[in-house]
Amino acid sequence: MRIGMWHFNPGLWPSLALVALLLLLTRLGFWQLERAGEKQDLKTEYQDRIVAAPINLGQPAPLRDQPAKMYWRRCILSGAYDPEKVFLLDNQVLRGKVGYHVFSRFLLEDGASVLVNRGWVAAPELRTEAPEITTTRGPKTLMGIAKPPPATGLTLSLGSAGSAMENLVDNLIRVQRISIEQLAVDNNWALLPYVVRLDPPAPAGLSRIWPEPGFGKEKHLGYAFQWFALATALLVIYVVVNAKKQRDDPNEDG
Repeated sequence: MRIGMWHFNPGLWPSLALVALLLLLTRLGFWQLERAGEKQDLKTEYQDRIVAAPINLGQPAPLRDQPAKMYWRRCILSGAYDPEKVFLLDNQVLRGKVGYHVFSRFLLEDGASVLVNRGWVAAPELRTEAPEITTTRGPKTLMGIAKPPPATGLTLSLGSAGSAMENLVDNLIRVQRISIEQLAVDNNWALLPYVVRLDPPAPAGLSRIWPEPGFGKEKHLGYAFQWFALATALLVIYVVVNAKKQRDDPNEDG
């Protein structure tokens, strides 16, 4: 193909490879834009629901059992902790330090129960050691936010070798993932289908520094720009490499 003084004659296989790479890079770019949109939707939902009136989880209501409608709603919990088991979600980093998120079952006044994220605690230097966690007994009223369980980690599993649950000391159990369904089945508990993340201030030894949902939209936008920029650069290189300037024919009469 000749365009003015330029001759453009790319090979078949390089052209097919370019098309495949452009499709891949463009798809990755749009995927990152979709992720950014999801983060923005999540942030908007959080901001809308966090200002609504708190829901008393101790009072049965249709809304209480619908997780999609409960996420990011403020909650009031009246009842008491179940001191028999405390779950330590492994590999939780706060300000560069490795630790655990501490989960306990909270027994509500009407007999229902909900899993509560009590906060973060630093992990001891040795894996065989357990952090000091105090679970107070007796009735109390707490405030928090309903949210989905953490999505990271391995599937909970009971059993012998290879179990993802480890009994550390007394009532402390280290887990690699929080699955409400699995915990309910393993312990014969009736749990509400979400966790409640407690509000600050935190008791001694626990930290409650929670990121807002939807954080990181800018990161996905940056990744999208990189993928689109790489696709553009690849296209420019393809054109430059395959375009050659046509020299004037010295034997041509002028």
